[in-house]
Amino acid sequence: MMRTRLSQVLAAAMVHLPGGPYPLGTEQGLADERPPHFVELKAFAIDRYEVTNAEFVAFLEAVLAGRAHDIRLVGDRIQGAAAALLMENTRAPDRRTLVALNDDESRIGVRNGRLYVQHGYEHHPVNEVTWNGARQYCAWRGARLPTEAQWEAAARGREGRVHPWGNAPPDADRAVFGRRSNDTEAVGRRPAGATPEGVHDLAGNVAEWTSTLYRPYPYRADDGREDPDAAGERVTRGGDHVFDSAPEKLRGAFRAGFSRAPAVGHRHIGFRCAK
Repeated sequence: MMRTRLSQVLAAAMVHLPGGPYPLGTEQGLADERPPHFVELKAFAIDRYEVTNAEFVAFLEAVLAGRAHDIRLVGDRIQGAAAALLMENTRAPDRRTLVALNDDESRIGVRNGRLYVQHGYEHHPVNEVTWNGARQYCAWRGARLPTEAQWEAAARGREGRVHPWGNAPPDADRAVFGRRSNDTEAVGRRPAGATPEGVHDLAGNVAEWTSTLYRPYPYRADDGREDPDAAGERVTRGGDHVFDSAPEKLRGAFRAGFSRAPAVGHRHIGFRCAK
């Protein structure tokens, strides 16, 4: 599928949310969720589903145009002109890295100079993507990462829901959680856990990158936390699938407890785009 066609298809799968005041934070949560406050947001759109392995491979193939044949996997090391984009070096993280394909947790691999997705995982949420890789993918689509405020607004709505689906506690019908590491599920398979507006998997499956630096609430878009070039941890939201992702972490206001190092990939972190 050509890039233009793919972008059109994915744009059609975005959910549009109205502008206005949205509640962030809660007094009933952890310290970094306080104080509860309102932010005024412009209307925005957010992906209905998390970005999948197949979608991310389409992006990588476009980025690597003319260089894909040079990719070689030697042991657990990726070699070739594109190695810096595809291989994580935790000792000296490279801000250019898009995804850590040399990590055993990635469902994307390299074979005979080509990228592939492990069979059966094409529609699972992509993981091991760095913050830069998530940003670059969204830009390739003509979109961007959601801000932390937009992500929480999508998850909690104007009424300030506890969870994306409402105030009922999480269960297996609503969210993918409490599983073994990397035991993800294809996106959109828990429709009972979608928001009333139709955004899926905002709780569980994989946590998600946002554009925002991890700083205390109240949220202010003009205080430097949305500077894309600033150093520091980036907020991840939404809980994940692994056994230690307790129901507490699936709340829409929860913003602590996940890996946030932007220059490396993480087994339990993916993303979605906004516009």
